[in-house]
Amino acid sequence: MELLGLLKLLFILVVLGLTVSSLVGYSSRRRQSKKALAAMREQGGSIRRLSEEERRALPPIHDPAKPKRPLTVESDEVFPLEGAYSRHGIESNGTSTWHDTIGGVEVFLPYDADLFLAEHNRAEVVFAGKMAVVVGLNQEFDLPGAQERDQRRDAADQQWQDGARGALQDVFIDSDTDRDEDPDRDQEKDEEAAARKRRVDIYAQRDETVAEIEARGGRGVGLLPGLLLMLAFIGLGIATARTSMLAMSLWSGAAVLLAVLALWLFWRRWRPGPAQKVNTVTGTLNLTPLLFDESSNTVTVAATLGDKLSFSLPEHWRSHVDYEDGQRLEMDLRVDDYSVVNYNRQLSLDEEIRRFPLAYWGRHFTMALVAGIGLLAALLLSRAPWADGMLTWNAVSGGRYLEAREVSALLASPPGAGSMVDLSGSGRCQVRASMGDWRHPGVHCDWIRWGGDTSALPRVEIDELTAELFSDEVVKTRRDPYVEMMVKLYGRDPRQAPLLVENPRALIELVENACGTRQQHACAYLRDTVVEHLRVSLPEQPTDWDALREEVMGYEGDKPLQAVIGQSELGLVKRRLRAVGRERAGQAVPDLGREIHDNEKGGVLVHMIGDPALTPASMTDIELWRRFVDLTAPGSAEPFSAKGMVVHRGEDDSGAPILVVDVTRQLEWPWRSLLLTVWILLAAVLLPVHVWLAVQQYRAKRRREADLARLHGWAQPS
Repeated sequence: MELLGLLKLLFILVVLGLTVSSLVGYSSRRRQSKKALAAMREQGGSIRRLSEEERRALPPIHDPAKPKRPLTVESDEVFPLEGAYSRHGIESNGTSTWHDTIGGVEVFLPYDADLFLAEHNRAEVVFAGKMAVVVGLNQEFDLPGAQERDQRRDAADQQWQDGARGALQDVFIDSDTDRDEDPDRDQEKDEEAAARKRRVDIYAQRDETVAEIEARGGRGVGLLPGLLLMLAFIGLGIATARTSMLAMSLWSGAAVLLAVLALWLFWRRWRPGPAQKVNTVTGTLNLTPLLFDESSNTVTVAATLGDKLSFSLPEHWRSHVDYEDGQRLEMDLRVDDYSVVNYNRQLSLDEEIRRFPLAYWGRHFTMALVAGIGLLAALLLSRAPWADGMLTWNAVSGGRYLEAREVSALLASPPGAGSMVDLSGSGRCQVRASMGDWRHPGVHCDWIRWGGDTSALPRVEIDELTAELFSDEVVKTRRDPYVEMMVKLYGRDPRQAPLLVENPRALIELVENACGTRQQHACAYLRDTVVEHLRVSLPEQPTDWDALREEVMGYEGDKPLQAVIGQSELGLVKRRLRAVGRERAGQAVPDLGREIHDNEKGGVLVHMIGDPALTPASMTDIELWRRFVDLTAPGSAEPFSAKGMVVHRGEDDSGAPILVVDVTRQLEWPWRSLLLTVWILLAAVLLPVHVWLAVQQYRAKRRREADLARLHGWAQPS
């Protein structure tokens, strides 16, 4: 536990350290940006003033750290800024804040200025608060042109959303100045051909078909029905643990509603959701190299239609479509995400799904997994599922108890497993071995022998010597006024004065008879204790057991032999005597228990299970011996009652019937068994059904892949 606590503390410290480090780094970068901006302000060096056109084109400016606080341009003075571009930020509570810098100065990039960034940048900026606003960049970006591109971009987006027929609005348009500055380019590439390559035409707009809706959304993997079914099983588990009828009803009712909702959600007829818009477009395929991998000698390219649309093919098409730069294509694209539903009139999601319906094996696998977990949990909670089922059947069908007040009636027609019984009479608790080991017998009152022959039972008695070892009067003592007076003269409490032992001879004889020449630990400790603490009125105090025994046993004085012993030492001697008694009992009890058990015959043996109160109490060997005496005495039968379900019937070695009665399963409270039975039946039905359907759907999925391969002439899937 200490190691776990240290690991938790270490983890917390590491997280806190990383958090503090990130905050410190972020704050440091912000301070450096402010210092760089301040240094730039001090240097001055305005190169021009903002034109009126540029001022009108300026968009709203804000600080990324405080996006709701607008910033205003301080003046029309334009300053040069040169340096590398970098970006940094911080994430907190699911939100992120990013800052752009050029040459270490934080800048605001309006419109699409980020598209014109280079490794080394030359920018023109104006100041707004603690930021520099870029108004020109690398002689390619300027505010009026960016505003025009933004307007054209908005027009193109609106045209795309509306599906207006015609050429899609160009965002980037080469100016006449650009063409004049690069005459060689005009010679190498015809302007009309270049425009045709960039052009994308919208032919029409339509709604998704049902098949295309299903291809986009699918039917999921059954997570919501699976979750609801799992919650239903949890509710049933909680209900089975309740002892209040109200609480059980509420929990079981909630569980039933959750289970019904889960099954309804799973098996309800699928209905397509809202259809998205699909645009039919045509254009030239442009391939732009992005990355070259020297190790595999492969080039990663970006495919766009014209210079406007980046599209996404369905996953199972991607490895089979060959791109060719400059290829003329016609495609149906979803308006929202530019995903392809029809590729060049060769591949069509609608046709594929109509001819070869989709197979959803994952939904059934999820339900099978939840049902399997639920079935396992129910079986663990139910000690005997068949017994819960029988109790449920008896309760539903109006079953009654088989009442027996005499053992003869029970012997005439012993009930079978699953019968409800109400037994009462007088019987004897049984002696049985603990875990099959007769070295540790015990008296089990959860096992009752009703009737039977007691003539062969031994009549157990505790031998006189063992009983004397446990007697409180084994050492007879009395207070002596003379001894108390002597103690008082020495300034001590007379109540703590030693006691006078009246029977030292009897004590020595008892120890000798109990131990004799035995060298067991208990006897050795007892002898040493008596020698050490018993002060006998002899001329010379013996120093060992043999000497003490001979002196005491051979004493022939006129006065009775007496001895003294301290009060605490008296308790120690009695404990040593009882230890010897326990040792003697420990040797006798196993044989006595086995003898009693072997001579129990006849009647009916009733074993009651389920009630913790019937668990045998722990007893010492002498307590067991005394209990054996009670069990073997005439008239030792005691009243008992066993009301519940017979879960097993057998016979003992004497041929007497054995009835195992579960006293927790009663007709007056069948609800736990009813809930467990419903739970087990529900899970047991769902598990094989969904396993079979999952297998069938998986096979259908594999067949569909093979059918699609044959349809399109692809290589067969392995």
